[in-house]
Amino acid sequence: MSGAPAAPATPGASGTGVAAATPGALARAEASFVAAWPAALAALSPYTRLLPPVYCHTVADEKREGLTGSFAMIRLRDERIVVSLRQVVELGLEPHARAILAHEVGHYVHAPGTLREHVRLHDRIRRTLPPAQASLAGLVANLYTDLLLNDRLVRSAGVDLAAVYRVLRRDPAGPLWTVYLRMYERLWRLPGSSLVARPSPEVDADAELGARIVRLFRERFLDGAASFAKLLEPYLEKMAPDTPAVPQWLDTAGTPVGDTIPDGLTDDDFDPAAVEHPAVDARIAGDLEDDASAADEGDGDARAEGPTRPAVRGDGRPDRRSVRRSPQQYLDLLASVGVTRKPKELLARYYRELAMPHVIPFPAMRVERAGEPLPEGLDAWEAGSPLERIDWLETLLKSPIVVPGVTTVERSYGVTEGGEPERRPPDLYVGIDCSGSMGNPAHQLTYPVVAGVVLTLSALRAGARVMACLSGEWHGQGSHTETAGFVRDEAAILAVLVDYLGTGCSFGLPRLAETFVRAPRARGRPAHVLVVSDSDLFGEIEGTVGGWDTARLAVERAGGGATAVLRLASSDHYRAHIDQLAACGFEVHLVASEPELVAFARAFARRTFHFEEAGA
Repeated sequence: MSGAPAAPATPGASGTGVAAATPGALARAEASFVAAWPAALAALSPYTRLLPPVYCHTVADEKREGLTGSFAMIRLRDERIVVSLRQVVELGLEPHARAILAHEVGHYVHAPGTLREHVRLHDRIRRTLPPAQASLAGLVANLYTDLLLNDRLVRSAGVDLAAVYRVLRRDPAGPLWTVYLRMYERLWRLPGSSLVARPSPEVDADAELGARIVRLFRERFLDGAASFAKLLEPYLEKMAPDTPAVPQWLDTAGTPVGDTIPDGLTDDDFDPAAVEHPAVDARIAGDLEDDASAADEGDGDARAEGPTRPAVRGDGRPDRRSVRRSPQQYLDLLASVGVTRKPKELLARYYRELAMPHVIPFPAMRVERAGEPLPEGLDAWEAGSPLERIDWLETLLKSPIVVPGVTTVERSYGVTEGGEPERRPPDLYVGIDCSGSMGNPAHQLTYPVVAGVVLTLSALRAGARVMACLSGEWHGQGSHTETAGFVRDEAAILAVLVDYLGTGCSFGLPRLAETFVRAPRARGRPAHVLVVSDSDLFGEIEGTVGGWDTARLAVERAGGGATAVLRLASSDHYRAHIDQLAACGFEVHLVASEPELVAFARAFARRTFHFEEAGA
């Protein structure tokens, strides 16, 4: 269980001392854990399925598996349990193999259960603690989830977790470890001083509050996380900087998420300002003073055990008002839990998640399909295309070393005339004005990017190729970034869409000229041109020599139609320009605000390209 600074192995309360981790002792310990694994796996559910634990015999093994500061952990990124047999032997924990393994399995089954819930839990605690203590959110989350799952294991599976804590006991204990172990004594009605020396009345009262939080929120533990953090805040302040606050059994606190990006984190349903200290929260404190006599013997337990009722809306459902996280808040959250992806990849996931509810099957045009396909030549297979299209025989004949997107090929097929209609989506060109007027998508929610992702994902889903271009130019001056032509690589397309230029005034006409007029790429099917800009697009075209002719030629040579989406509050002042743009082949759509772009993107795909809904 990793993440906290590890203390040197110390004798347990039983006085057994430190055992030597000899090869024989390590072998016996591994045999004990292997034998205990089936029972531990089924402790919370007979349907639990996990790979067997990874057993480390040496410090080098622990380092390789990422096990630091603990004798056991669960790696949330791949759901593997790792156990240091060396430390188990030295600490005298071999007899408690089932309890240790069941505890690790409990993190998978109960708390936090999933990687997404782990991140949400960490976020609530991090935002509740003062800024100076935010780095301790992982420690607090680990203590909280340990309490939740240990209490469940003791009560529902009869696992003796108290025995493990007796072995790990060290006196005198620090304030944090004292109040934490006293919570277990209260939860399990253990006699005073069973796990830790009898604390002061103030600490005992806090332990009672902690036990109540565990009982109240055991089935919806996220709701109690902030209260638990508030309770521990003064104890975190008392932590000595160079002294471990707790023994080395923290199994999720320092476990990095790695390169996995959990879904469902763009919405935020938590307000730290609404969190009260448990001592003044009527749901938790109740008649705490009346329980003082029972607290001395560890009996304060279940008066707060009944379910709490969250506020409800008019329709009777719980009131869970959520707000959208900004891109920067999203990046900060994932950085705080150790996600190792690059910021641009995280931004792509953020905007992709916002776009997915609006994605639908994209454009389809009726063409005449051949009665039988005719095998012809070979085409390069690109990243993003379905794997089943690869012609493995021809790929290996081309090169025995397979490099996806370089040596991989797929068979192309010709068609003969026939009378049965089929769907064939046109390629899609998405050009977005990325001038200084557009916000940086890494700092604020940028709706043109969301709309672009909606259209991009829809096109890819239908089998089309997409070319994405961001442009901030003015009469040839400025900058742009674009994909390498029309591709099916989703990652490459999204990387362009979430980029930021902040230059120029408009989407540059040279982008259309380069792609469709001056050096049009040979394509087997037409492309639809979609440009998102504002009134500056008119000045860009008029200020370019032959600008209107260039725009008209671009639309003609693209061959799949064109759409211009312009952010204009009113069309009255620009009626002549709109008419000129329409004469070039563009269908012009006006939106009054950026949020309307997302609704446009969805409606555009449904109205123009989705066959069933178009009634074709």
